[in-house]
Amino acid sequence: MYNYYDGQNQNVPMYNNYNRMNYNFNTGMNMKNLPHYEVIRVNGRAGAEAFQMGENSSVLLLDETANIIWFAQTDGAGYKTLTPFTITQYVEQPPVDVNALNDRVAQLENMIAEIKEAVSGGKSNTGNDAKPTKKQGRATSSLIPE
Repeated sequence: MYNYYDGQNQNVPMYNNYNRMNYNFNTGMNMKNLPHYEVIRVNGRAGAEAFQMGENSSVLLLDETANIIWFAQTDGAGYKTLTPFTITQYVEQPPVDVNALNDRVAQLENMIAEIKEAVSGGKSNTGNDAKPTKKQGRATSSLIPE
């Protein structure tokens, strides 16, 4: 019925498909259809509310009128909840210089030592130099019964 082998496998249906797939794969002609991704843009809250979604779904919507991203999610009945988030550009922080921090700590320790020395005046607060403290008595008032 069929001539399954002609020396170059040209008439065998299985080999025709195999050769065609290899040719297309190597030349890029049989590229898979990759999904198309896009940022969904809306205009304000009204645009976010008008965006149609199925039940049990969630999506981020970029607001073109303000620096807001709307997080839209629906429940099992398809009721939508919108939550706005503000957008700020991320700025990478410079690395922390440990040597500079050590220098600042040393300066603060010196300042604290100088302040303690100035307050005490070089005298110790033990013995007769200490100031007497007031004893706190009981608060009395005509409104408080004794």
